[in-house]
Amino acid sequence: MREVIHQYGVELEWVTDIAPKLGGYVDGNNIVVPGEARPGTRFILPINDNMTAFVVDVTYNEDVIYRLRNIRDDFVGVYYNLTEGDAVHILDDVSRLAGRWGCNLAVFDANLGGDYLVKMGCTTFMLAIFIKKSALKNYFSKTEQYDQILDSVFDSEKNTIVKFDRMGSQAWWLMNELRKTNATGALYETMVIGTVYGLLCDYLDQTANQEIILEKVVQEDVVNIIASQAYLVEHIEEQFAGITKLATDANMSETKYKRLFKKIIGITPNAFFLTNKLSFAKEKLETGNYTVGEIAVKFNFTDASHLIEQFKRAFGITPKEYLTLL
Repeated sequence: MREVIHQYGVELEWVTDIAPKLGGYVDGNNIVVPGEARPGTRFILPINDNMTAFVVDVTYNEDVIYRLRNIRDDFVGVYYNLTEGDAVHILDDVSRLAGRWGCNLAVFDANLGGDYLVKMGCTTFMLAIFIKKSALKNYFSKTEQYDQILDSVFDSEKNTIVKFDRMGSQAWWLMNELRKTNATGALYETMVIGTVYGLLCDYLDQTANQEIILEKVVQEDVVNIIASQAYLVEHIEEQFAGITKLATDANMSETKYKRLFKKIIGITPNAFFLTNKLSFAKEKLETGNYTVGEIAVKFNFTDASHLIEQFKRAFGITPKEYLTLL
């Protein structure tokens, strides 16, 4: 397995550092790695003085563990990840699925490190945006709900910027349009710039409708919340474990646990559990091998009527109506 200890940032010194660690070299805006299974793209583009984009579209011919250890702490990383295959984020030995079907949108402060493991044969498509905190603060200053708390949001003594989420339909569309574009020439640069601004606008729109939770978070807190999230997914066929157990397992008070879970994941533990339960139920429905009643039993809904009610509330149609669309 190749181990790559690296850093990111708005400034570009990290590019010449990471290239030889990947077995490659820098050629203009690209990092070229000879001998890869599929000649791919590692494209770096300074958007302006405050922002840099990094596009990765490659298929790995070996296992690689990336260990992110930033030196600069003046930026926030926003990561859109549509990787397909075995790829996981790892924080202090706690791992979670990353990429297309897992956590595909991550926003976190440069102060937070972590590892990212990709397996041979994995196809990665990722756009990372590194943006200086001062510029991000300026963007958020245009959002009314931040008027009274803007300074606190970007005060490292009062708050940590961190969220692991899934991208919305607009971000998904923008990423797929970028992926279709030939990664050469001025047109590609223009497409990357447009995609970056489109994604940032979409992100600002999303955060405008979310509760702002000010909290300084240490890496141990992030690890415990991710472990709790993984526990909920592993026990998705059971009943909700309850806040008391989840908070105890995370070594937090119930109040702190609920607050940090919502800050880092974006929704409450109960909502996360139900949302994923319904997503798994929908996947079973799509196979055609289960009745609604059987799925209700499998995922511990009260009965078929309860599943139908929750399904319609989440997806806007009943399971029967959904099947007609397949």
